Amino acid sequence: MEEKIDDEALDNSMESQTENHSEEIITKQNIENNKPLQENTNMEVHHHSHSSHGKKNWKSYFWEFLMLFLAVFCGFLAEYKLEHVIENQREEKYAASFLEDIKKDTAYLSREIPYWKDLLNHIDTVRAEIEKPYGNRNNLSLYKSMSYMRTYSNFEYHDRTIEQLKNGGNFRLIRKSIVADSIIDYDASIKSILRDQESQSNDIYRNLNYLQDKILNSKYSNIAVNNPKKADSLFKNNPNAFIISAQKESELFEYYNRLEFYQRMTTYRVGSLNRINRRATNLIKLIETEYHLN
Repeated sequence: MEEKIDDEALDNSMESQTENHSEEIITKQNIENNKPLQENTNMEVHHHSHSSHGKKNWKSYFWEFLMLFLAVFCGFLAEYKLEHVIENQREEKYAASFLEDIKKDTAYLSREIPYWKDLLNHIDTVRAEIEKPYGNRNNLSLYKSMSYMRTYSNFEYHDRTIEQLKNGGNFRLIRKSIVADSIIDYDASIKSILRDQESQSNDIYRNLNYLQDKILNSKYSNIAVNNPKKADSLFKNNPNAFIISAQKESELFEYYNRLEFYQRMTTYRVGSLNRINRRATNLIKLIETEYHLN
């Protein structure tokens, strides 16, 4: 009985030792298997923790400065070029707009100059008829020409663009000095001529109309100017309406003298308008040539 117990105890002891030995072997293998992974991990951490880029030398700073400078400089050049292009476009637009204004001036002058020349002819007619004795005058011709004295025409200066250039401070955009100087001279000459002739001509015009109201029946004045053939017919039917009364000879003489001054002023006006027209024509050619606007 005791031997059997001892044998069982011995067997249990042997099994226990075998199991412990197996666990030790497994534990050692696990430790050995994990060791390389830990070492690799430690090596990697060690490698990164001691990485270094080194110090920059003067060449590195120089190249960084150069690249920054080139970037800023190229940006400046691009902005300058863009601004230059925009100003060129604005200059060309102003030139085209001013050209349009001058062409309107010449178109108006093409009607204005003939009008005043025609007025001079009527003044000659009136003065020539007044110089004749009372009974020898061509009353119909005198009536027609005196009626024409009631008409008037003002030159319309198209200064839209030049006022924009002056008031907006944009005259600097006209970089072609020959064009800028010609525009300034043109504007100054027109304003000077118009100022002088209007201040004097308006006064004499009003005075002539005042005298004419005293000596002439104005019933058919508009017809005499706008429809001369109809005036001829009316004269045949009612000649007394066209005749100046003999009692008005003193007023007619004063009217004659005033016409002489009006004639001189009108002659000056025609010459001034011709000068403006020549300036405008030359300026049109200049702008078209300089800005290729033909």
